Amino acid sequence: MSGRKNIINRFTEWLDENFGFTKTILRPAPEYSLRNPSYWLGAIAVIAFFMAGIAGIILLQYYEPHPDTAWESVSRIVTEVPFGNLIRNIHIYSAFSMIFIAFLHFMRNYFVVAYRRPRELMWIVGMLMGLVTLLMGFTGYLLPWYALSYAAVGFGITIIKHLPQPLSGFLEYVVSGYGTDVELLRRFFTFHTVLLPAVLIILLAVKLHIFEVHGITEPLSKDIPEEEKKLIPWFPNIFLYFVILVCVYVASILTASIIYPFGIHEKYTPGVVTIPMPEWYFMWTYAIAKTEFIEVLGETGFKFFIATLTVITLVFIFLPFIDRWKDKHPSQRPFFIAIGVWITVQIILMTYLAWVTAGSYIPSDIAILSIVIPTIIIFLAAYIYRLKLVKPPQLVWEKFSKLKITMLEKKSPHPKEYVWASVKFLLTIMCAGLSFRIIYGSLSESLGFGWLIFGLVLLAFSTIESFKVIYVADLRVGNVERRLRSFERWFGIG
Repeated sequence: MSGRKNIINRFTEWLDENFGFTKTILRPAPEYSLRNPSYWLGAIAVIAFFMAGIAGIILLQYYEPHPDTAWESVSRIVTEVPFGNLIRNIHIYSAFSMIFIAFLHFMRNYFVVAYRRPRELMWIVGMLMGLVTLLMGFTGYLLPWYALSYAAVGFGITIIKHLPQPLSGFLEYVVSGYGTDVELLRRFFTFHTVLLPAVLIILLAVKLHIFEVHGITEPLSKDIPEEEKKLIPWFPNIFLYFVILVCVYVASILTASIIYPFGIHEKYTPGVVTIPMPEWYFMWTYAIAKTEFIEVLGETGFKFFIATLTVITLVFIFLPFIDRWKDKHPSQRPFFIAIGVWITVQIILMTYLAWVTAGSYIPSDIAILSIVIPTIIIFLAAYIYRLKLVKPPQLVWEKFSKLKITMLEKKSPHPKEYVWASVKFLLTIMCAGLSFRIIYGSLSESLGFGWLIFGLVLLAFSTIESFKVIYVADLRVGNVERRLRSFERWFGIG
């Protein structure tokens, strides 16, 4: 064992000597950051960006950005190019995961108040990166030249037309040029492959510089053991941790790309009217725009919709200068947490309503109820918590964890139990994949409502069982008590 360690040490020293890893500006990180993957959501989003970029560069060798040949070139990539459909799926799944992880990163930093001084500029740069990411998704959606994507882009251009002049005319010209399909596709192709990635890389460099100057945002709780505060050198410790993240992410994207490949939609034909259907990350805005009361108000309602989105965006961009609440801990800011939860719930509900009402308007009563009911429940819960009428069930959690630790410490596990735990975890992952297939089939095909319920039950069972397997395995190596303490500090428990 000592010989193996010596070889590893000598190899890492050789790498450092040749590449100079430890002599870069990358600073060490505290040990507690390696115990919580949420600290590295931004890094995972960067991994997704570069993975989507590499796959996109390969696709560029076969894609033809012209209305007469765009759809045919995508079809040729899927059916004729070796591994073409796999590379296309990797590009799409990487882009989707980048948007989703960026949203998780945004919400995590919102909840832990990561925008306070001296990180105000870092927050603003991150928000701009998020907007550029959405624009990359918006421009990339048109490139296959689907009828669905063309209609969705037309809806987006309609929003631009309702902006005040001269901003409206300028943006419309920048996006669509002189209004021809050739010009529209050419500009979207340029934005998606050159301009927006360049802007994103520049913003990423600025944010990385600020991050290396100020370091990781400190946890909100001050009750952190000293051994978890010690700084870990980024090479080889953090570097290897990052390699693990890359491997897990790449494996996940490859698995999704192989098991759930994307198909090809109908080609856009001029003169044929198609129901606009944006991608899932813009579906909630589409739902708001096609509610019945917005339609009744007509031009005024649409302008109100655009003004609301603009104000919300500006509020979040300049949130560091708006939020002046002294206490940073979430347990002391229940209404602050309630706003974040409410936004997340509304995005999910609006996305669902847009999905189930495709081709028709959302009735005003359903839209109002979907806003009013979550608002009452979420903010009433925050008010009750603020009055100290309820407390987190820390006693139940602590007793359960201590009981489990005691039981496992008394009994030394047999080696075959580790094998059985691995088999159970693999089976639960397979059940989860099957549940996703059943749910997707019930929503997009004619499997029926019963299959949807079965898929949801199977998903819940596999999720609970997989966490149970991980939990018990974690207990055996003695890390769970420390993780529970981190969990309690995170939510202000105990």
